[in-house]
Amino acid sequence: MPPPHQLEGPILAGLCLVGLVGLAWLAFGIVGWLGVGILGLLALFIAVRVDLENDRPVGPQMTPDLYASQYRDEAQAGARDKAARSFDVTGLMSATRLAMLAGACVTAIGFGMLFLT
Repeated sequence: MPPPHQLEGPILAGLCLVGLVGLAWLAFGIVGWLGVGILGLLALFIAVRVDLENDRPVGPQMTPDLYASQYRDEAQAGARDKAARSFDVTGLMSATRLAMLAGACVTAIGFGMLFLT
């Protein structure tokens, strides 16, 4: 039996996109197309950073020992834990890909219109 369909993911994605468009409108009103391009770069930077971290803990104390212990724990995890982690990472990846796409579009629109006008 497939899991029930949840509407919270698409609704939250839509709200985030509306928020990004609102911020882009505000940036356009204050700075112009340069502000829209920089806002797109910021959104793209945050999405890529989250994608690279791959749902692992972050912070100023990221050391090689911490990375090694995380990979060691993942290697020693059981099949059930690996499957749960894979499911969580898959859900995170779809959200970060949407954020990267939105950031790239806002960046292209902002800098494209800046150079065209």
